[in-house]
Amino acid sequence: MVLLFWTAVGFCEGRRGIAVSETAAWNAFVQLPSVPDRVDRVEGVLADFWSGSAPRARGLLRAERLQVAGRWHPFPAEVFLFVSGTLPVERRADRGDRVSLVGRLKREDLPASSRDVALPWTRYRMSVKSALEVRRTGRTALSLFSIPNLFFHRALPASRSRGEWFDRNVRGPLAALLLGRTAELDRGMVARYRRGGLYHLLVVSGLHVALAAGLVLGGLRRARVAGKRRDAILLVSVFLFVLVGGANPPAVRAGIVIGIFLAARLFERPIPAAQALGLSALALFVADPRQVYSIGTVLTFAAVGGITLLTEPIRRRLPARPEALFSGVATSIAAQCATAPVVFWRFNYVAGGAWLTAPLAIPLSAALIALGGAILLLFAIGIPAGPLCSLFGLGSRLLEFLADRAAGLAFLRPTPPLAGVATIGALTLAAAKAPARLRPPAAILAVALFLWLAFGPAPKGPLRGFSIEALDVGQGDSILVRWARHAFLIDGGGPFDVDAEDFGRTRLLPKLLDRGVTRLDAVLATHPHPDHALGLFSVAEELPVDRLWLSAGDDESDLFGRLRSAARTAGVPVEVLAAGGSFAWSGARLTVLHSGGPRRKVDSVNNQSVVALFERDGKRALLTGDAGAPTEQTLLDRGRIVQVDVLKVGHHGSRTATSRLFVARARPRLALLSCGRENRFGHPAAETLRTLAALHVPVFRTDRLSDVRVDLLPAGTLVSWRGLE
Repeated sequence: MVLLFWTAVGFCEGRRGIAVSETAAWNAFVQLPSVPDRVDRVEGVLADFWSGSAPRARGLLRAERLQVAGRWHPFPAEVFLFVSGTLPVERRADRGDRVSLVGRLKREDLPASSRDVALPWTRYRMSVKSALEVRRTGRTALSLFSIPNLFFHRALPASRSRGEWFDRNVRGPLAALLLGRTAELDRGMVARYRRGGLYHLLVVSGLHVALAAGLVLGGLRRARVAGKRRDAILLVSVFLFVLVGGANPPAVRAGIVIGIFLAARLFERPIPAAQALGLSALALFVADPRQVYSIGTVLTFAAVGGITLLTEPIRRRLPARPEALFSGVATSIAAQCATAPVVFWRFNYVAGGAWLTAPLAIPLSAALIALGGAILLLFAIGIPAGPLCSLFGLGSRLLEFLADRAAGLAFLRPTPPLAGVATIGALTLAAAKAPARLRPPAAILAVALFLWLAFGPAPKGPLRGFSIEALDVGQGDSILVRWARHAFLIDGGGPFDVDAEDFGRTRLLPKLLDRGVTRLDAVLATHPHPDHALGLFSVAEELPVDRLWLSAGDDESDLFGRLRSAARTAGVPVEVLAAGGSFAWSGARLTVLHSGGPRRKVDSVNNQSVVALFERDGKRALLTGDAGAPTEQTLLDRGRIVQVDVLKVGHHGSRTATSRLFVARARPRLALLSCGRENRFGHPAAETLRTLAALHVPVFRTDRLSDVRVDLLPAGTLVSWRGLE
């Protein structure tokens, strides 16, 4: 009966919180006119603090209503906000404020990876031209809960006021570790923590709530405070820590677990930790059914569940003394056992070093929490904290050093099947709760399956011929060519923000790893525009790359200069391609038809793009970058164009490229066209599509089909796509 009751509650809450809201939001959105210069007005509550700063501020809106043709319609949706301009948007409104915004509302793009569980609701994004278009209309209870976090954040010394060392090693980690604000963290530091599998130690999470509770409990024991008084103080301390930390979802989830456990003891109804975990999950999912789909929720409950179920069995197999040291080691191993398969599946990291460094890093993180709390209090009351800041900075550097060492034993691996990861989880649970005789075999099988998925053979490309795939990177280009165990990447996509170097990690790398690509024979940047080159920064940093090829054209915004620097740091050789060059490897050949050349008056950088011909086993693909009609005519005049199987349409289908004579000479059997959904440039142009249609060339577009792959095999040609249409 209890199971049936909670199933019914879950169904009703899911329908109310997801299905009904989704229907109302979609019905309002589809009434918006389909015009390119549309301006939309949305009202709702800011659900999180702003991240980033002008002109690239990002936020999250819990929308409530949408204006259509002068009338308001219910719009209960999740909207990601992107605010441009130079004005600081946080001065206009912040977390918890009810706001009215004017901008352009769109559906959120598809997730980068096909491994993402399909959400039963639509996400939206809104681009706002200036902070002036963000207007506060009221406050909510969330505004009041945000006051402690805002107060302590404003008490921190201004960025750059105390120098680069302070900003990097004190202000940034302090804001992340205690206030849950990650925007000020150094990008290189974040990369090292991620690679080492210790990023969760850098930002407020459920682990930090547990560590803070442990620190308070240790202090209360030393003060000989016990019983209900101890539990009440501990409960209040956990609540305050979560509040100061910004009440982000991971901290709230852990706070609920600890709160239920302590509240049960206060009311003299003590319950086991596992029962507290189950009750907290019920409370969380009834309050917000969407949390079921959050990977953060899965990691939080996996970690807490692992600690609850596995710590004691592991502790019994470790030395008895010193008690504190080996209890910490047991807790760390238990959490790693439960979360490692999830991290592997979702983020592709096998963080071997984290198993060795976590027993040292977790106590150090606890010390930084205690020290950071003292620093925040001193800043808040206006007392200098110089010596403590220096000590905190040294601790921060030591924690980063441990993350860096762990990164040396971290591996990016192909995405494992979800069924395999679920089987590992079931075997891990059996190792803790099955009958005693079955526990050792279950543990051995869990470890063996994890190692097989992590280090077993990866999927490979065609043994004969090759595959060419236009990866869906929005308004940009990224083409992956594969054969046997070789992979060649042409361009990496990216937004038009030249500082958004993390694009490759969030958008491009997941696609490569889903396909089993963990190293690249070569990477080619056809020209220095961000929508082609920005994704390559993360590729060079994260994957083994044998060589990086650049065009011989002019650099723009020092994009190639920065890419050279990133490649040099990663130990990747860089070579500038000259027209006429040819490269052969493993039965394949790349011929450079065009690279650089004179700077033209129109589309100068685009027309200096590398144009290349890739061939294997008699199959050919023509790769055109963003080269336009003038470059096409030059190639025609020089007799460089031959018949091909696949044409990568130049410049996203712009009217300035893909001339009729060029296509007629190449005579492609099909064409791949990469462009963003609802892009502001109007790509592809109607003229280009008419040209291809007139010459009977089928066109496969990423804005319509998402990732499109063509297998050029001796037996025939196979076209497959992700499935938008």
